[in-house]
Amino acid sequence: MEREFDRVIACDLLAVGGSGAGVTAAIYASRQGLDVVLVSKGKVGFSGNAIMAGGGFGVDGESGKELLGLEGADPSFSKERMFDCIVKESFFLSDQNMVEQYVEEGPIVVKDYLGWAQRAGQDYFFCKPANWIASGLSFTKALVQGLKEAEGIRTVEDVAVIEVLTNDGKVCGAVGMDIYTGELILFRAKAVVLGTGGYQPFSMNNTVTDMTGDGPAMAYRAGARLTDMEFILSFPTAVVPQEMKGSIYPYVFEYNMRNLKYTIRDKNGDPLPMPEEIIQLSRGGKLSKLVTSYYFGYAADAGLAGPNGGFFYDYSANTREEKEKGFQIFYDRFDRWHRHGYYKGESLAKVEKMIFDDEPLEVGIGAEYCMGGVEINEKMETGVPGLYVAGEAGSGVFGACRVGDGLVEMMCQGMRSGLSAAEYCRDNPLPAVDEDQADQLLKKILGLFNNEGGRSPLEFYQDIEAVCDKGFGLIRTGEKLEQALKELEELKAEWPTLTLGTKSRAYNAEWLWALQAENLLICCEAGVRAAILRKESRGCHIRKDCPQVDHDNYLVKFVHHAGAQGMETTTRPPVHTKLALPTGQKENVISYFLDPTLDYHR
Repeated sequence: MEREFDRVIACDLLAVGGSGAGVTAAIYASRQGLDVVLVSKGKVGFSGNAIMAGGGFGVDGESGKELLGLEGADPSFSKERMFDCIVKESFFLSDQNMVEQYVEEGPIVVKDYLGWAQRAGQDYFFCKPANWIASGLSFTKALVQGLKEAEGIRTVEDVAVIEVLTNDGKVCGAVGMDIYTGELILFRAKAVVLGTGGYQPFSMNNTVTDMTGDGPAMAYRAGARLTDMEFILSFPTAVVPQEMKGSIYPYVFEYNMRNLKYTIRDKNGDPLPMPEEIIQLSRGGKLSKLVTSYYFGYAADAGLAGPNGGFFYDYSANTREEKEKGFQIFYDRFDRWHRHGYYKGESLAKVEKMIFDDEPLEVGIGAEYCMGGVEINEKMETGVPGLYVAGEAGSGVFGACRVGDGLVEMMCQGMRSGLSAAEYCRDNPLPAVDEDQADQLLKKILGLFNNEGGRSPLEFYQDIEAVCDKGFGLIRTGEKLEQALKELEELKAEWPTLTLGTKSRAYNAEWLWALQAENLLICCEAGVRAAILRKESRGCHIRKDCPQVDHDNYLVKFVHHAGAQGMETTTRPPVHTKLALPTGQKENVISYFLDPTLDYHR
C-alpha cells in the first residue's frame, strides 16, 4: 500500500501547523526526546493566524510579578481574577478545567516565549497588568527562534495535511499533499497534534485566507467531537480606503489611541444607540469586539449601514492637538515594527487626512476567531487515542465569547499537547496503517481528477461563504438558519462532482480548494445546526427572534459527532470547577454585562 504514496515519512509525533500551536507542540515534545516532524501548509512562521495579530498578549499580573520578574506588573490582577473574568466573558460556557490550564500554564510558556523573542531581537511594548503589544510578524519571529533552538525536529513546509489516519480507533498517521508538486505523503506516526487554526465561513475576515477548519474537520472524520461551533468572534474592520479594506486599523486605533473620542454613526448621521455605561465598559478593550458586533449587526439589519456595509467613526469631537497626540502615541508604539506612517504595509496617509479633516471613516465588521472546535480536555486529548488538538482548532477556554488572548491559548495548549503526546508515545508502539482506509481516501481525493462538467472548487467555496453571509452572520433568526442549513446540505451533496480545470497535480490550487471546501462544509454544518438549536442569544451568537440570554434552558454545549446517517448532535453542561453555573435570564447579551450581580471587573 505504501507504494501508492509518493513519499513515506515515519516519526513519533506529527505536529501539524506552522503557527503558535503547532510550533510549540513540536518544541516541547522534542524536549522529551521524541522524533518530531512539524508540517506546515506554508512557511513556518509565515502561515497560520499568529502573523495576522495586530494587538498583543498577556498573562495575569501576579504571574508577571512572581514568575516573570516584571517590575511593572500589577499583581492585583491575580490568577483568580483572570479565571473569573474569562469564565464570565464566556457567558459561563467555558469548560473551567480548560480555563484553569490556560491561567496556570500560560505564564510558563510565555516565559519561554519572551526569551525566544529577546534572542530573536524582537522589541515588545509592555503595559500593565502584564501585557505586551507587538506586530504579527514580530510574534512569529519569536516562534521561529524557539524552533531554531530546539533539537530533533524535522520540518516539512508547503504541505497540507488532508486526513488523519486511524487503525482500530487509534491514530496511526496522516496523509499530506505537497502543494507545489502534488505529491501525496504518508506520515506514519504514533501521535498527531493538530494546531491548524479554526474556521471562518464568511467573505469578510480578519484572518489569513485559508482558515478553512482543516483540523476540526479532520478530527471529526477521525472520530473526535466538535463543540461551540456557533460562536464566531468579529470586530471593527476597515472598508475605506479601498486599498485598506480588511485592515484592522480601526480596532488598533481604539486600543492604542485611547485619548481620542469618537462617535459611531449610521448612514443618516445618527449615533448608534450604545449606552454610555457600555461604552465605558468596553471601549479600548477586547470586550468592544462583542459590543460593536452587536450594535453594528442590529443597525445593519435595520437597513442603516453605509454604502460599503459599514458604519461611520466620527472623530470631530477632538481638537487637532488631541488628534496629533493620539497619532504620536500610536506611532511611538508601532514604528518598532512598521515603517512610519504605515500599518502592515499600507499607508495611513488617507486615514490621517480624513480624521484631521473631520471626515467620518466607514468601518465594517470582519470575522477573526472561532471559539469552537474539537472537544478536548486539559491534556488536549480528543477521545481518539493518539490525537491531540491545540489552539483555535480546539474548544473549551472561551465558550461563547473570547476576550482573553488567543496567542497565549495557542502556546499554552501547544506546550501541553506536546507534553501529553510525548507521554503517549513513550507507552505505545508505531501502529500499522489501515490499508483499506488509506485506499478509500486515495480514491476520494484522486477521483476529483476524473470529474467532468461540474463546478469550479473556487466558485463552490465562494457559494459556501455567500450562504453563511446571508444566514449565519452577526444577527440570526431561526428562519434564516434553517434556509442556510438546507443550502449547505445541497452543497455537501454537490461536492463529489466538483471538477478541476487542470488535471496536473502540480501546484493545483483548485484541488486544494476542493479539499478545503469539504472541511469548511463540515464546520459550517456544525455551526448552523447548533445555532438553530440554541434558541437564545449568548456571546457571539445573537438571535433576533430569541434575544434573551437563557441560563435555565441553554447553558449547555451542543456537541457534534459523525454518526451512521451523518452529523449527530447532543448536549452537555460546561465543566465547572470553581464558579457555579448561574440560573435565570438576561434581556440580551449587553444587559448580561451591565448586571451588577455579575460582579465583572476586567
